[in-house]
Amino acid sequence: MLDWLRDFTHTAPPHVYGMAVIAALAAGCACAWGTMRAFQRKRLIEDTPTALIRSASQGYVELQGRARFMDGDEIFARLSNRLSVWYHYKVEKRQRRSGSSSQQSGWVTIEHETSDDMFYLEDNTGVCAVDADGATVTPAHVNVWYGSSRIPGRYHDDDGTWWARGIGQLSGSYRYTERRIEPGDQLYALGYFVTHSGGASNFDRSAAVSEKLRQWKQDQRFMLEQFDMNDDGEIDLEEWERARAKAEQQVENEMGGNNAPPPVDVLRRSGQRRRPFIIHAGTEEEARTRLNRQALGLLILGVPVLVMAIWSLGLKLSA
Repeated sequence: MLDWLRDFTHTAPPHVYGMAVIAALAAGCACAWGTMRAFQRKRLIEDTPTALIRSASQGYVELQGRARFMDGDEIFARLSNRLSVWYHYKVEKRQRRSGSSSQQSGWVTIEHETSDDMFYLEDNTGVCAVDADGATVTPAHVNVWYGSSRIPGRYHDDDGTWWARGIGQLSGSYRYTERRIEPGDQLYALGYFVTHSGGASNFDRSAAVSEKLRQWKQDQRFMLEQFDMNDDGEIDLEEWERARAKAEQQVENEMGGNNAPPPVDVLRRSGQRRRPFIIHAGTEEEARTRLNRQALGLLILGVPVLVMAIWSLGLKLSA
């Protein structure tokens, strides 16, 4: 390897050598950055205590629990049609390069999508809505299968096995990749916890009162019969205030005396680079282990690339 690198350093055309060195340095620096990022996130997970939803403080917190749907319609993953609280899919098409005896081919992404629906993280003390926008998501289920059209056919579990992938790579013109978090999956989450008290309902109630008054004003006869106390054929200021009070009372009765909805806890991204939003389908220990492996892998890959690039530059400059 060193002999080849030495020969390449001395014999390669300047522009080819320059591009190769720049690419190697960039790759090495990217690996170094990824290593530091993974180690920092691992340390952050280790240093952040797990909170319970009921007693979690406002701000950056760590939560653990189970995934479940919010109240309303169920969500189905786009490709497999499986129940999922979160999913990301990608459809790729095989592109063959002509003019080559080996007929090399590659995969080109033609369609992809990430779900934007919120879901609940539930622990023994309550539920917290999760807005996964901007999160680094590690799903519990990752499936890859192949087909002959842009729209995949019926999904089967065994399409994700090694032998099915091998057959698909040889015969399929399309590759489908789907990543999912399903209801009931264990979740570890690190993000910004905020409680919405429902104060916006004050505006909604005011809007409802205004709308009711507007409807009453369109029926002048009704207004005069109900609020023209001095029978002068007009609604003066005092009578208008009485109409407003009655409208507020009716809206209050229609709302069942519920002045505001119950508070809603939401976990979302913090907007700060040093406080990442992490959603991992699994336990805290599994999240730490994954980051540790990622950091070590990048380190093992990046250090030799940087060393060889720097050594080659030294040879070139000393020649």
